Amino acid sequence: MDVNTKFVISAEDEKFFGKMGSFGIPKFDKIMNGGVPRGFTILALTDPGAGAELFAKQFLSPCEEPENTVYISTNETSDEIMQVYDKYNWLNELQIISIGSEYNERVLGKELQASKYRLEGFNMSDIQRLSQTRFVDDETEDFLTEMANSIIERGPFFRCAIENLDFFFQRYEKSRVISMLRMMQAHTQMAKGILLLCVSTDSLDTSIEQEMSSIADMVLTFGVHMIGSEFETRMIVRKFRNAPENLSVMSYRVTPEEGITPETVQRIA
Repeated sequence: MDVNTKFVISAEDEKFFGKMGSFGIPKFDKIMNGGVPRGFTILALTDPGAGAELFAKQFLSPCEEPENTVYISTNETSDEIMQVYDKYNWLNELQIISIGSEYNERVLGKELQASKYRLEGFNMSDIQRLSQTRFVDDETEDFLTEMANSIIERGPFFRCAIENLDFFFQRYEKSRVISMLRMMQAHTQMAKGILLLCVSTDSLDTSIEQEMSSIADMVLTFGVHMIGSEFETRMIVRKFRNAPENLSVMSYRVTPEEGITPETVQRIA
């Protein structure tokens, strides 16, 4: 697999898109002094229940070019994702790739059918069907490569969110996942795209987390904390390449009108 270099970035496009893109959250854009630089890869390390999946959808809501905006999900169906966009009245013309649904159909469906045959035995219609369809494990299914290709084939100024990478770390060699992420980061940089990668903190060991953080241009952590008898959702900007003044800790809430909305902010650099 090669990084796609067969594209031209015109001066007209550079002027139209500008050097910075929106996070989809105006208050967060202001806190980050204008938004996210084009070419950035953002790593979001998340705790369960912290709202990172909503952040990923909101991140794509600017949708500057619908045909070049893609949401890759490993946990939700296309219908479930669209329901969230409709709920908040966000632009919903983006492309959706539901890897979880593809996995259920192409792998788990075959395994279930094969288990049924092993349990119940075969009849003539089963044999005829098997002569045309393989109900066995298919080692050619490579969802990791498909995911990486869906990024590397994107043209200039694309915007993409992957929610989340746990699916790949659970099924493929960690070193291979990291290699694919490096290729995606290199393409994002050259194409002046913006790429968001979400992964659960519980799914990574320290060395992998450090390696991913070194690849990324920006690192966010999403957490849920108990404050007295209430829960507080908190986001920490741990890394922002070439702009350490953006490092900060902020609490945020989720509103029906705006989605994720930062509240209190504390600079840490």
